[in-house]
Amino acid sequence: MYRIAVLAKEEKERAAYIAQTERFCRERGLFPEITPYPEQEQFFAQLPQTAPTNAVIALPGVAGLDAVEHLHALCPACRVIWCSDLNFSLHAFRLRVAYFLLEPVTEEAFQQGLAVWLTDKNRRTR
Repeated sequence: MYRIAVLAKEEKERAAYIAQTERFCRERGLFPEITPYPEQEQFFAQLPQTAPTNAVIALPGVAGLDAVEHLHALCPACRVIWCSDLNFSLHAFRLRVAYFLLEPVTEEAFQQGLAVWLTDKNRRTR
């Protein structure tokens, strides 16, 4: 089962990512457990008990970079979609982020990131 964490400071943004993820998964017959997190501290406090298989991280600036680096250190197998207002694409590559999106994020671009998650999972199970 997929366990997806959505870490985004803005409630509206968090809700949009959750809705898009739920719709994408439901259309493919997947029913993941999706947990929203408004703050990094809450997310990382829960990580040892409920490590996600996938995560969406949408935090502004260096806060997003810090969160992705910390998650990669604690849970390197977690597949990440990282949405940022700054171009950290080289950092995303170095950290093996599944998909990096520079804001503003379109629904189509986010869907492509979700498809990468699904494609990668299928490759690993073959």
